[in-house]
Amino acid sequence: MAFECNHCDRRFISEDSLDQHTSSKHAGVKAKKRGFGFRKYIIISLVFLIIISSSFMIYSSSQGPGEYDDFTKCLTDKGAIIYGNDYCQYTAKQLNYFGKSEKYLDYVKCIEDQALCDSKGVDITPTWEIDGKMYESVQTFERLSSLTGCEI
Repeated sequence: MAFECNHCDRRFISEDSLDQHTSSKHAGVKAKKRGFGFRKYIIISLVFLIIISSSFMIYSSSQGPGEYDDFTKCLTDKGAIIYGNDYCQYTAKQLNYFGKSEKYLDYVKCIEDQALCDSKGVDITPTWEIDGKMYESVQTFERLSSLTGCEI
């Protein structure tokens, strides 16, 4: 078995000979790393491309229309109002049904407009107001559709 110096490519028949050569001729010199530089740049480039493409895909998907935009806009056009609080788990559940389309809802935060919620008799959140009638708790899309005539 032959041993090769990483600095000058000389060959030695024993590991001891190589160690003596390295310590006397190449003291304080770091060993060459063959082929590592190119591979390192390829790996870094691939990781960078994966991060960039993933970021672009996430950004693109967040910019598209919501799945229930038309339904939500119809609810608002029909005068449906949802009263709730952001800290309420049931209000959060109701709003999460709408996903990105939530922004089109007529949403009153009772913590910010307590007087209005009190005047409407809102004791439980979420509460929907549709055609002057109050509907407490989380409502399904089917129920909201039947109450307003909006298509899902």
